[in-house]
Amino acid sequence: MFKKRRLHPLSALLHVGGLLKNAFFPLIVILFLNGGNIVKGNMGWMPLLIGGGIFGLVFVSGLIRWWRFTYRVEEGELRIEYGLIFRKKRYIPLERIQSLDHSEGIVHRPFGLVKLSIETAASSVGNAEAELTAIRLSEALELEALLVQAHKEESESLLIQGHEEKRNYLFRMDTKDIMLMAVTSGGAGVVLSGVAVFLSQATDILPMGWMYDQLIQWIRFGFFLAALLVFGVFVFAYGFSILLAFIRYAGFSVSLEGEDVIITRGLLEKKQITVPINRIQGIRVDENMLRQPIGYVSVTLISAGGTVDKGSEHKWNLFPLIKKKDLPAVLKSVLPEYQWNDVYNKAPKRGRRRYLITYTLFPLIGSAAVSIFFFPYGLLSMISFLLFLVLGDLAFRDAGWRIDNQQLTLRSRSWSRHTFLMKKHRIQSARITQTVFQKNADLGSVRCTLPSGQGPAVARCFHLDKDTAEEILTWYKPGYHNENR
Repeated sequence: MFKKRRLHPLSALLHVGGLLKNAFFPLIVILFLNGGNIVKGNMGWMPLLIGGGIFGLVFVSGLIRWWRFTYRVEEGELRIEYGLIFRKKRYIPLERIQSLDHSEGIVHRPFGLVKLSIETAASSVGNAEAELTAIRLSEALELEALLVQAHKEESESLLIQGHEEKRNYLFRMDTKDIMLMAVTSGGAGVVLSGVAVFLSQATDILPMGWMYDQLIQWIRFGFFLAALLVFGVFVFAYGFSILLAFIRYAGFSVSLEGEDVIITRGLLEKKQITVPINRIQGIRVDENMLRQPIGYVSVTLISAGGTVDKGSEHKWNLFPLIKKKDLPAVLKSVLPEYQWNDVYNKAPKRGRRRYLITYTLFPLIGSAAVSIFFFPYGLLSMISFLLFLVLGDLAFRDAGWRIDNQQLTLRSRSWSRHTFLMKKHRIQSARITQTVFQKNADLGSVRCTLPSGQGPAVARCFHLDKDTAEEILTWYKPGYHNENR
């Protein structure tokens, strides 16, 4: 137990910085009021006074918030009291705490501080049960020692950096892996979309007319220069996406410590995520169009709750990039209860037509409309119809399922190929869906739902034989036992 303590004063500056970051664009609007007088050189005092007043209020609120935020361990509870105006109290029993995740930002490291995120079973995605934004490493170790004692663990299972030599490291990513992951992840598209959003919001500030005239003059020099410009933009986007990948995934490692999977990553901000094995609901293996031909996959953990980055699409990346041939051995070393097997029972051949219709119906209607209204150049839109036709055929070929004792594996394709590995007792619900057309062809689709902190994770396999779908549903019923398939 330890007495009431405050966070490090750095937390006040972090709070102020966060508020100023959120207020950046409103302040810019204030500075550019009155027809952009700041640009013309005759800006009045009012915008400066307003901006200064806002900064002063933010700074004072940060100091008060730091002063009023206290935490202590008392009577087997972590007790946190906070509140700028109204005093709030949050008491968390130590036995309810499932993990303590920490991160070391670039501003934390010079002071020997960490940010501690406290997770319980009720933690929602993007929000921990509580956060200590800046505490000393020794205080974090002391808090974790109390947590170990509360859970009655014999070993000193400390989760904070400095005890990494006791961990069993099972997977690491080197520079080559990170670069390959960035090139094949489609991150360049995210960068380009971000630039497009920025330009759409900055049209009132940037000299768009002048930029448009310059672009037209460039195009007049010839198609080669225009193509070279587009190529340069894509090279920049890919280079920037690789840089972001290095910042995010540098030092990526997966290790086991007791009953927890420890994921560590980050260059500027080193993050450590603790995933209790008993909270893992399933595994998803993804293969996009770029990685599948070269034999690489990414593996994602599906877990109930947790402090996944808000807005993240991938929950916990267990293996952001790994060779498919290495997956069975590495997965067995981390989660031996899950089995990876690349041999599946396929969808029946009569389901192929359903896949092709599903993937090509709307592209065909759209291509036909474009071809009619923009004839003859609109005929080029039929290329998209052919691409979706190929995608539908791939979806049919990739659809598959298998049952291994208490594990169900379902595989399907959208743009990427997704394979879900699910334990019977972790599946929240399983059902068969049938359309009118499927009934006529004696087909059905299987849908299984896993509980997840980001909402249900859904695994599907479409257009299976109806008897096969019913067999999977029978396997899911309590008390059913089967041999390996």
